[in-house]
Amino acid sequence: MNYNETYKVYVNTNADGIITAINSSAFLPDVIITADKWTEIDEGTGDRYHHAQNHYLDKPLIDDNGIFNYLLIDGKPVLRSDEHKQPELDRLNALAEIAQLKQKLADTDYIGIKIGEGACAEDEYLEERAQRAAWRARINELEDKIS
Repeated sequence: MNYNETYKVYVNTNADGIITAINSSAFLPDVIITADKWTEIDEGTGDRYHHAQNHYLDKPLIDDNGIFNYLLIDGKPVLRSDEHKQPELDRLNALAEIAQLKQKLADTDYIGIKIGEGACAEDEYLEERAQRAAWRARINELEDKIS
């Protein structure tokens, strides 16, 4: 690395202005910068600029929950507040719960098959059938909330 060379720092954002990628001109050819709509935010010398992915921002690009930490405001990265990220966290939690509930339904699908094939009476598995109905209702509630 040439410590006297000037490097530009670029970010890529989504439609909401959330920074989804950061990189340096050392690693982004001009063609990619134009094609992917990267935005230049700074320039300078040294590791902070040369290795922008790991050294430019104060915190990691993504938090422990898998949510992006920064917004691009007036050409500068700004740390998102917990309140700003909360809707995304709620959505991720809802998706995780939906996946768990769907797995529970899949694990108990045998009940409907047994009833359908006449391998048990319809009044068997009443508790499990009520639980399955509650799981389906909760899935519908969560899906309505996140859509």
